Amino acid sequence: MAMTTTYRVGDEIPSLSKAITQEGINFFEKSGGAEGPSQFTDEATAQGVLGTRGTVASGRMSVTFGAELLRRYFGPKYYNRGGMVEFRFLRPSRPGDTVTFTGKVTAIDRTVDGARVIIGVTVTNQKGDVTAVGSGSCIVPSLSLPPEE
Repeated sequence: MAMTTTYRVGDEIPSLSKAITQEGINFFEKSGGAEGPSQFTDEATAQGVLGTRGTVASGRMSVTFGAELLRRYFGPKYYNRGGMVEFRFLRPSRPGDTVTFTGKVTAIDRTVDGARVIIGVTVTNQKGDVTAVGSGSCIVPSLSLPPEE
């Protein structure tokens, strides 16, 4: 028997935490076709390019985790067809950090065949520092919405 989720403004979505490791950063960069040292994979290059004492995780890595958060919430059937996420990055994530993605339904915009459910997303590290903020959305069928008032 299939389970139907109903989306309501104010609902919090299940959080997602990810440990940032240098090995994970290197693998992520290589999977995207990057070759050679960069500010993400090499400390000397990071110091030269960014002026930092260590490497950082790329913003693309956070976007990937944000998409994972929303795909888990909406399910791949809907998110892979009608989902998106975008962030504004406030501070870097570094190897050794654990980042946690949290979200809340902020709006539901009805459309002809359903609605776009909009999620406000915040990313924090283990110190409680906000590293990114943004939003994501997904088009869901009308059956997943509360009745119009």
